Amino acid sequence: MKNEVPIRKLPPYWILCLLRSYRSMLLWLHRKSYPANIVLYERFTNLWFLPAIRVAAELDIAGILAEGPRSIEDIAKRTGSDPEALFRMMRSLASQDIFKKRKDGLYENTRLSKVLIDGKGSLRYMIMQHLGNLNWSGLNEFSYSIRTGKDAFSKVFGKSVYEYLSEHPQESVLFDRSMTNLTEIAIEPILNAINFSRYHVIADIGGGEGLLLSSILCKTRNTNGILFDLPEGMTEAGTVLNRFGVADRVSLVPGDFFKTAPEGADAYLLKNVLHNWSEEECVTILNNIRKAMPENGRILILEMILDEGNKASFGKLIDLQMLVFMESGKERTRKEFESLLAQAGLKISRIFPTIAPISMIEAVRTEV
Repeated sequence: MKNEVPIRKLPPYWILCLLRSYRSMLLWLHRKSYPANIVLYERFTNLWFLPAIRVAAELDIAGILAEGPRSIEDIAKRTGSDPEALFRMMRSLASQDIFKKRKDGLYENTRLSKVLIDGKGSLRYMIMQHLGNLNWSGLNEFSYSIRTGKDAFSKVFGKSVYEYLSEHPQESVLFDRSMTNLTEIAIEPILNAINFSRYHVIADIGGGEGLLLSSILCKTRNTNGILFDLPEGMTEAGTVLNRFGVADRVSLVPGDFFKTAPEGADAYLLKNVLHNWSEEECVTILNNIRKAMPENGRILILEMILDEGNKASFGKLIDLQMLVFMESGKERTRKEFESLLAQAGLKISRIFPTIAPISMIEAVRTEV
């Protein structure tokens, strides 16, 4: 079967680093040229931009415009919106290159608004979930997390985020689709930067429906996979694996990574798993994998690695989200990853950066 997610050739990592440095310099010059209060106020204006892009995603305006240019009246009718209020929102978004108003008065999609259309590369569900009421309710208690060091979500809702999602199916579905959006963003940078064909059997620990594992196996035809997660996390796995044409190369193994890990792999993949848990819990997960993997096995940790200096970092902002919403989750620096691994009898053998904020840490046994 044809690969469900064709992998585009992306620019080399060093070119993106050069462009990022140039962009940072221009931003620094821009901010140094204006009074500090104006610069800070300019950044503050995202307060109004973010709800507008969330509502556009909820109303699926980009999906409507994918059929062709539309008038405000037509869009309002299709979305059940007030035409004047919708016009004001669209005017604002168009000024940020999210949608475009043509000379004939009709609106059409732009390169950025197309990201709100369902399908490959979409961020629609991520935007709806991250900018939705659930998230804002927690962020509104950000000061509580700073004062106490505890997650604000539990204060607001009286339970952990995962307990809440298990009791609210609609929010849970939106959360899962949001996570799928984020995984899809990372797939191309990961597969452009890392050659997984060196691993014969890859076990995706906490791999859910298997989207990442399926994409890896599509590119590495001689590699087999093991998908390992709680039974409820793999309910859609069969559908995904069949869609990618890799079901015959993947074993579904239900289990709890706090208790065990599957044997039979030479590489164990952990994508955005460790950042959800405390140091003690992470060491438990890593110890279980270490016991299961062969002597020359590898653990492949896909996470953001925080810079210890003052450089701007997407990961440092995501870490604030973790602080508010996860009981013990956090993003980590290289030194913190080294500490986790050392406690589990492991060490870093190499790190593969990607053009995305995520990197892959390859870890081996300490004695190897």
